[in-house]
Amino acid sequence: MANVDTSNLTLQEKKAGQKAARTIRRNLKLELASLKDTGIQLANTGVSVNMKFGELQSLTIKATDATFKQHYGFEGIKINGVAMKMKAYNHFNNVLNKGNVLDNLIDEIGEIRAIEITRNIVF
Repeated sequence: MANVDTSNLTLQEKKAGQKAARTIRRNLKLELASLKDTGIQLANTGVSVNMKFGELQSLTIKATDATFKQHYGFEGIKINGVAMKMKAYNHFNNVLNKGNVLDNLIDEIGEIRAIEITRNIVF
């Protein structure tokens, strides 16, 4: 807890979220680069930090439809009328498990919020 600046906890929480977002973005791009024909997917892939009421609300992954279809799989009729079945690759599971990104984010946010709670306690 000693490495957290207590002057602006909202800014510290946002920085922790941005650090996690950069790591997730880098891991996702590395994961997608291993597939062929991913130029458009790589260009349109990103992760953003969403703050609400001064706290980290969520991290949002932005990618093309094809990226999500590859992750979840697809079975159905394409626009041109051809039936298609695509197996799921589980990109996002691999990305989030690589390097313990979420565990590190949880630890950082926990330290920041613990400081905030102890600051607000009045005896």
